[in-house]
Amino acid sequence: LRFSPGAEAFSRIVEFTEPSALSAPAPREATARVCVSCRNALGESPVWSERDEALYWVSAVEGELWSWNLQDAPYKIVPRFGTTLGFVALRGGAPGSLLLGGEDAILALDRGDRAARVLAVPPAEGNTRPNDGRVDREGRMVMGMYNNFHRSGASEGADNAGLYRFDASFEYEELLDYRFRVSNCCCFPADGRMMYFCDTPTRKVYAFDYPETGKPENRRLVWTQPPTWPGGPDGAQCDAEGFIWTALNGAGRVVRINPATGELNLVVHTPGCPTPTSCTFGGPDLDELFITTAARPEGGQLYRLKVPFGIKGLPEPEWNGEKLVM
Repeated sequence: LRFSPGAEAFSRIVEFTEPSALSAPAPREATARVCVSCRNALGESPVWSERDEALYWVSAVEGELWSWNLQDAPYKIVPRFGTTLGFVALRGGAPGSLLLGGEDAILALDRGDRAARVLAVPPAEGNTRPNDGRVDREGRMVMGMYNNFHRSGASEGADNAGLYRFDASFEYEELLDYRFRVSNCCCFPADGRMMYFCDTPTRKVYAFDYPETGKPENRRLVWTQPPTWPGGPDGAQCDAEGFIWTALNGAGRVVRINPATGELNLVVHTPGCPTPTSCTFGGPDLDELFITTAARPEGGQLYRLKVPFGIKGLPEPEWNGEKLVM
């Protein structure tokens, strides 16, 4: 007799999971469009200020800071900073108060200033600079570093970069018990008790418990970028439902990840640009997604999407470092 086992019997014999159990629902899709032809060499770190009703972002290697109120023409904020800028964050205080992470200095800028104030120098690690950064829900700055020569050169492939937290005392607290190459995906959900993080060359996004006091703990894997997609996870943001949005630099898309299951819920394409670098929510109702991009090989513009399905973002916290040390 010819034996033809069914799928259930065959799965028991060879110990595999039936295809129906492996398959996840296909993610929904949307397309962002260019809204600002800013031609940034390396656009990064978009943040929306409800206080200022404006979007800020940097062009990292050019040392430029940009601002846009969504109505008037966007503009570069004077002065040029003379250093590679890894991030811009909102700073508590008067409208236009900002904190910037430069390769040579951590800077403060107030509206109308012709020069930024140097607050401190970054941690002395050698061959690194500030890269990804977000203010946590307690108003502290969390800043990740970047191995300048992680692809080639003196520190090629070296895990020599750290993740730090600081207030106005600038006593840098290293948060992780390991080093990495390229800090990215740092973001926090609404309650602030979780932190997400990625070392981009690993293509893996991790979650950590993030206690109000103390260091992140209980690392676990949330999502791994598929091997068929080029590039790796870059900047990220959380929405009001707790999902993670991360730009996949090299893959031409931003993905919305369910951190509980690791499934993709939504894919946002950036047509004409394979190199989205980061994203955030903005606009009066926090229902628009803004995506920075890199110029190479094709890009450098700011993309925008009216987010479908009723999804909204979270207000961006302000760095209250001065208050925390008073």
